[in-house]
Amino acid sequence: MSPNTPLVTQFISKPLFDTTFVNVDYYFYQVLVFVRWIGELHAGSTIYLVSYILSLFGITLIIYSLVRMVEIYREELGHLQHAIAEYAERHNEAAASGKNERWEHIQDLVNSPSESDWRLGIIEADSVLEGLLDARGISGAGIGAKLKSISPGDLGSMQAAWEAHLVRNRIAHEGLNYELSQRDARRTIQLYEVVFRELGFL
Repeated sequence: MSPNTPLVTQFISKPLFDTTFVNVDYYFYQVLVFVRWIGELHAGSTIYLVSYILSLFGITLIIYSLVRMVEIYREELGHLQHAIAEYAERHNEAAASGKNERWEHIQDLVNSPSESDWRLGIIEADSVLEGLLDARGISGAGIGAKLKSISPGDLGSMQAAWEAHLVRNRIAHEGLNYELSQRDARRTIQLYEVVFRELGFL
């Protein structure tokens, strides 16, 4: 385990006792034997007997609950680590193969025979652009405001970004009244591609 692992995680990962070897049934049996002994010892005192029984029951319940909490936490931690490992493996495989699933999805949409897919592809590409600008710390309410806040020399593909974004705006605001050919859709995606390459997305 890494020395930078939080102390709480280290403690839970290595508890004071290994729950694998805790026989809960055995301990409950020992508690019952002890309770029986107490009952015989204080047969004439009902109050003492009830107090002992309640106290031992409470202690036993607390111990059992702690054991189960540790077991459940360790199981969840194992599942989480497994999920993270799977995600990292998929990400590394995609990076090694040079694939960009989101970009491939956009290209599939724009190469579809359906006009609605072309529109969806442009909207998706615009969403990617907004995410890239956010990742660079560029502020603004929407892509238009973000692009206006960028200095002309900071983004060489500024013109391409504006042209592509204006097409997206027409799709969003005019809907089906805006006639979009597949040729225009592919050209718009090519404009996004220029910007994406400069911003390191491709």
